[in-house]
Amino acid sequence: MKRLCFALLLLPMLSHGFEPLNTDDAGTVKAGGNQIEQYFFSINRNGGNQQADVTTPGEEYTGRTDAKAFPFTYTRGLSDQFEASVSTTYYNQPSGYYAKFANYVLASKWRFYEDEQLGYAFAVKPTVVLPAGKQQQVAGLGLAAFNYGMNFIASKYWHDIEVHMNAMYMRSPYNINYSVGFATDNNRTNIFLVSVAPVWSISKDLKIALDLGVTTNPPTVEQYVSHYALIAGIYSLTESLDLGLSYMRTGMNYSQTFASQQASATRSEVGITWRF
Repeated sequence: MKRLCFALLLLPMLSHGFEPLNTDDAGTVKAGGNQIEQYFFSINRNGGNQQADVTTPGEEYTGRTDAKAFPFTYTRGLSDQFEASVSTTYYNQPSGYYAKFANYVLASKWRFYEDEQLGYAFAVKPTVVLPAGKQQQVAGLGLAAFNYGMNFIASKYWHDIEVHMNAMYMRSPYNINYSVGFATDNNRTNIFLVSVAPVWSISKDLKIALDLGVTTNPPTVEQYVSHYALIAGIYSLTESLDLGLSYMRTGMNYSQTFASQQASATRSEVGITWRF
């Protein structure tokens, strides 16, 4: 994420990407600027537990039941090329004898190269995910150990279209004395994700996007990789306020991902991004 651990969608992963997408872009918040992303997502489980439902760090969910949650990210521009962020997710569902806030993620992004004339930009984004509670791990809300990772981001910009590509690694250990999402199978602690997201400018205020990715499936007894496909729209209500929504499907392969009855899980997400 969007379950993987990256801070890179892999995850209990990195700070949230280019909301409401999983894939991040090379852009950074301007020096001295602030950005708040407040979203709501609903996950519907159609298959077994512990599949890669979410590939955005901090939004992973590996429980057996459906989930409803509010991911939040605050980002501060430290320079025109460097930003830092903190994020967490409040789970309205499921609930139990554990804190509803999970997946505290600390991240930074450095845009180390850009060519405005040719429209290229490259960035790296290291992330640290603080340990979740033991019972949160059992419920699938996070991993009860420090996770960390790195996302390499490449962006290409044209007049009416931009394309973003991510290559992410996440080191995701967990407390082996407790199950993960009520499953006792061993999990991989090295998680990889690659994704691509073309974004089209339909008008001055409206963008639509397609986001496709392949990620390591954490349970060792499952198929090695999982796939996701996501469609999204971003509408600028004002110069500083965007409304975003997206719909994602996951599967063991793209045939399952796109087939109407075979997706392992679906996720619907809606929220706002406010820059000030």
